[in-house]
Amino acid sequence: MKASRKGVPVYVPPRTVWSVGAQVVLLVLLGTALQRLGPVLTLLAVALLLGLAAEPVVRRLQSWGLRRGLGVALIALTLLGIIGLLILTLVPLLVEQLQHLVQAAPGFLTELTQAPWVRKLDEHFGVLSHPQDAFNMEPGVLAKPLITVLSSTVELMGAGITVLALAVFGLLFGQDLYASILGWVRPRSRARVRRVVGRMREAVGNYLVGTLLIVSVGGAFTAIMSLALGVPYFLPLGLVAMVLGLIPYIGSVITALLVTVTTLASVGSKRAIIALAVFMVYQQIESHLLSPLVQRRAIKMNPLLISLVALVGGTVAGLLGVILAVPAAAAGQVLLTEVQRERRKTWKRERRFAAALPSGLGNADEALLAGPLAPPGNEARRAPPVDSGHPGTPH
Repeated sequence: MKASRKGVPVYVPPRTVWSVGAQVVLLVLLGTALQRLGPVLTLLAVALLLGLAAEPVVRRLQSWGLRRGLGVALIALTLLGIIGLLILTLVPLLVEQLQHLVQAAPGFLTELTQAPWVRKLDEHFGVLSHPQDAFNMEPGVLAKPLITVLSSTVELMGAGITVLALAVFGLLFGQDLYASILGWVRPRSRARVRRVVGRMREAVGNYLVGTLLIVSVGGAFTAIMSLALGVPYFLPLGLVAMVLGLIPYIGSVITALLVTVTTLASVGSKRAIIALAVFMVYQQIESHLLSPLVQRRAIKMNPLLISLVALVGGTVAGLLGVILAVPAAAAGQVLLTEVQRERRKTWKRERRFAAALPSGLGNADEALLAGPLAPPGNEARRAPPVDSGHPGTPH
């Protein structure tokens, strides 16, 4: 119990104190649980996105007369076959090229430090005084990082298998789970919830399919261009271009700089200028032709909003957060659009109600304050005269 400003004690019931304390404890427990379950929630989010990307393909197979279970199995086996083919064919070549790149990196850096503009920077700032020292390591020093990389690779493979299994289970049994969850919604609101969820699923699925197609084309173009220019590390550049292509706007800039610097260090400045020019032309074609054609049915979001969403996602969860933030924003945009549409309907009804009021009542708020409308014209009844209590007063 505490005193108010006027000196009157204010009574706070024990029930209120216990209720507030319990809510604070529940919030702390919820935050701790979300922090501990972060990796699991990340796997669930990736599996959900993979399932949404595969859903249009499953529906197309169903329209061709194939059962849903067989369609899902066919898609899963196709993905496993593509991954196995990449592992058997491209991974050895990729590892070999990465080894050559690591071995040649000190020489590339030494040649780079001989450039006049780099020497000027070194004289003013001293940033490249001993760059080769970063590559002079003893074998024992490299043992721990190699073990870390190996364990991370094994964990990544296990996470990939888990994501694929969750996506398959979601495609097979997700509709039943969705129907059971929808049973908790009021019957009059189920149609609207189905419509909103369907639009969210369609927007995210179209965005994912279009993005995967665009980054695949970009990675293939980068690898082919690097191979044509004589760059011996075309496969790593192509894969890096695919990964960076998932980052909106910024990824293409990083890819252009990476391709240009690698070409400059490996085959010379002339081909580096050619690579930069060709890559810039491709970026224009991708931005103004390929992306509008592929993403014409996907999200229509402001570029500034996409950049802000990607920045927040990267701050929260790194590269994976950047990749997951844009589809989540696409789903949120659909939900907000539906809410705005319902608000507009409400506003339109209020304007119609205000237009039907007499001239003295300007809006719906004044009408609510005024109470029910009185009958117009002579239909209004006059109030009976008040008896004053004096004789001779007419009644």
